[in-house]
Amino acid sequence: MRWIGWTLLALSVAGSGATGAAGAQGLNDGRAGVAASANAQNTAGIVVSSDTSTTSMSWRPRFGVPPLTLQQRRNVSPIASAVIPGSGQWLLGQNRSLAYLAVEALAWWRYSIDVHERSLQEGRFKDIARRVARAQFSATLPDTDWKFYEMMRDYTESGQYSMNATGPVKPETDPTTFNGSRWALAQATNANPADQLAEYERTAYKPEFLWSWKNATFQYDIFKRYTEKRNDADRAATRDLLVIGANHIISMVDAFTTMRLQVRTEADGRTSLGASVRW
Repeated sequence: MRWIGWTLLALSVAGSGATGAAGAQGLNDGRAGVAASANAQNTAGIVVSSDTSTTSMSWRPRFGVPPLTLQQRRNVSPIASAVIPGSGQWLLGQNRSLAYLAVEALAWWRYSIDVHERSLQEGRFKDIARRVARAQFSATLPDTDWKFYEMMRDYTESGQYSMNATGPVKPETDPTTFNGSRWALAQATNANPADQLAEYERTAYKPEFLWSWKNATFQYDIFKRYTEKRNDADRAATRDLLVIGANHIISMVDAFTTMRLQVRTEADGRTSLGASVRW
């Protein structure tokens, strides 16, 4: 359903193009040879005249910013849109600038919500892991990356790191445990026993990271449910960032290739309507 919402917003951007085109026509009437009234203004407050050096009323030098000509605004608009979507369209006097800004604001709002949800679910499944599955093996319980909790979800038990309480490391041999599966993989991929042991020591979890969900089936199910919710929130946050990036790119390209309507009077007295794209 969220993607349907994004699609509707994107359609609103495209649908507002007609109004934006009218604004673009007003900006270019001077170049097309169309007479403009002295008080004609577009939605951005830009006075339109036959002089291409027309400046926006908002660019008065009261803040030390020199007035920008129409050509200068066209040159700057793609860069402005790449930084803040819709700002380039605003410089060109196009109403669809509001649509780009709305998409940007909504995408960042959704991203903040999804990131918060991801953090919330991570805190929940880490708390269950510490209290139920890990507490019996270590008192320190250091935190680590997401891969560790994925393995806790996929394997009911970690298995022992070493079957010897003291002395050289003797790998776990039960392949249904995580460490036992690492030992089986090390044996399958290395012919030399020393290399097998070295790979096992590198990939198996040490004593402070061991776990077991044995006799805790209910808590294990809750843990897996929280990890799934965390993954859902993480995927949603990634989609939000993609929408934000796409909004910047589309706004930049839109400003860069703004269609300029031109009205011409032909030799036979007829009026023709054309368009050009500035590259």
